Amino acid sequence: MTTTTDARTTRRRAETRARLLAAALDVLGERGLARSSVENVCERAGYTRGAFYSNFATMDDVVAALYTDQAGALVERVEERLAGGLPGTDLDQLVGHVLQVLPVDRQWHAVRTEFTAQALRNPEAATTLTRQRAELRARLAPVLVQALERIGRRPTVPVDDLVRALVTAHEGLVTAHLLGEPTGVGPRLLTVALQTFTEEVPA
Repeated sequence: MTTTTDARTTRRRAETRARLLAAALDVLGERGLARSSVENVCERAGYTRGAFYSNFATMDDVVAALYTDQAGALVERVEERLAGGLPGTDLDQLVGHVLQVLPVDRQWHAVRTEFTAQALRNPEAATTLTRQRAELRARLAPVLVQALERIGRRPTVPVDDLVRALVTAHEGLVTAHLLGEPTGVGPRLLTVALQTFTEEVPA
């Protein structure tokens, strides 16, 4: 009986957290971080402040949790895409294959950009964002290395540096795309980065 009760409590808590995060993403996307409040999120999710504070301490914690969830979903999409094999052994094909499953989410990009701006002014937010970005790179690194191995290449720089360059370039391209700028050269830029910082594995 205790096990069943505990399982229900855990499931209910997870559902509450998920609903709060979904509501927070909507609120943050509409109002921006500076004009969003705990009350706004609770009202949108249909919960009390107590439910919020049993899951999060601040709105910054909510954004950090959203970042973790979004980063996890991104890595999972890339892993699933690569699990089905690659269309060839060309870097252009690898980049194009992965880009096909990377979403351009205007709402999330707006929230992430605002939090980045806040991190430039707030040391605590900066620490949180730096940690989240490092965790994303750590999850992407082995995925990238495995993909390169499958086309006979390997990094010539620390993998974290290579992932950092690719993530930064991709974020910049997404920003340009959402602003309506032409980004046709984007995939090529990512390919060039891979060509520059990787090499063929000797036979």
